[in-house]
Amino acid sequence: MIGKKCIVRCYASGVHYGTVTAHDGRQVTLADSRRLWRWHTGGTDRGVSLSAVALTGIDAKRSVIEPVLPEIVLLDALEIIPASAAAISSIEVA
Repeated sequence: MIGKKCIVRCYASGVHYGTVTAHDGRQVTLADSRRLWRWHTGGTDRGVSLSAVALTGIDAKRSVIEPVLPEIVLLDALEIIPASAAAISSIEVA
């Protein structure tokens, strides 16, 4: 996943989006990271799963996405999901 824009779900530190720059066990470092506080998918299913977000993107009007953080080290990653082009564009303009 190094070099890919991904959504990272963590145990206690929430959900983050960014470019994976390092990965060692549960420790993941992201560049240009944004925390997803509340999300709704941008697809027709209007689901809320992170898998759907990674595939279809978000509905920016219904989601709460934080500003860009240059770098973050997440110590409790549970899953790393590659983001589709639709997800990347919708999260980065939110």
